[in-house]
Amino acid sequence: MITYIIQPKFHGQSIRSFLMFYHLSKSNIYKLESQKNLTINGHFVRFEHLLSSGDEMTIDFTQIHDSKTEPYPGDVDIIYEDDDLIILNKPPHLLVHTDGQTIDTLTNRLKNHMDQLNYPNPVMPVHRIDFDTSGMVIFSKHLLAQSYLSHLFETQDIEKTYIALCQSAFKSKVGVIDKKIGADRHSNKQIISQTGKDAKTIYRVLATDQFQSRVEADIVGGRKHQIRVHFASINHPVIGDNLYGKKRAERLMLHFKRVRFIHPRTLDNIEIVCKESFYIFVLS
Repeated sequence: MITYIIQPKFHGQSIRSFLMFYHLSKSNIYKLESQKNLTINGHFVRFEHLLSSGDEMTIDFTQIHDSKTEPYPGDVDIIYEDDDLIILNKPPHLLVHTDGQTIDTLTNRLKNHMDQLNYPNPVMPVHRIDFDTSGMVIFSKHLLAQSYLSHLFETQDIEKTYIALCQSAFKSKVGVIDKKIGADRHSNKQIISQTGKDAKTIYRVLATDQFQSRVEADIVGGRKHQIRVHFASINHPVIGDNLYGKKRAERLMLHFKRVRFIHPRTLDNIEIVCKESFYIFVLS
């Protein structure tokens, strides 16, 4: 049972408008109303009912969740958790979702952890990062948060900062790479393409020597392999990138470090920072 205390922002709005603000699908809104799985102050009312500030809304999602996630007994590193979301620090060389064969995934590990706590709702990722990339992955703890957070990623209403270790020294300490990215029809790579989708990477060089540079990058667009493709396009591929670079390492030196967004419950900005683990590979 998920409980929300209605904030002044929603005073005078209908229940339906509240749910649509969180981008819950029309079919799921219909299911909640027809199954009477949403109550206001302990009573079921039609979804045209107007909310008042301070009302207690209780939602039971157990009848409309459909998750086939399999639990896997692996370690999870929780860096933030509240009633609506969990943020994990994903190690490199681990899938977020299954590829149809792999059982040891971050999602399945978290499923096992939540099962041990008897948590009733599926806890699902709202985005993904590459198999070789480490860092934050945000999971929702119920369907309302899932719809809301997924929409933030889809509309790019979320700040995302990565840390990367790139090849050689940069000429400029700051820069913007604004190049469209599309799929290469002849390989599994992404390429710079005039017919691709918009993508912008804003970077700052934090430390450097003649062989490598430690770089912080904010991304706009969130295209597949965006940072890897963009840095390779300016001759500074991420170290350990066997797809777009040449300098090998024990892992891809790319980490999802910081995220900032409007929280689904408080409607205030929240910022989470996840320390990277490969700082020892570059001069400070």
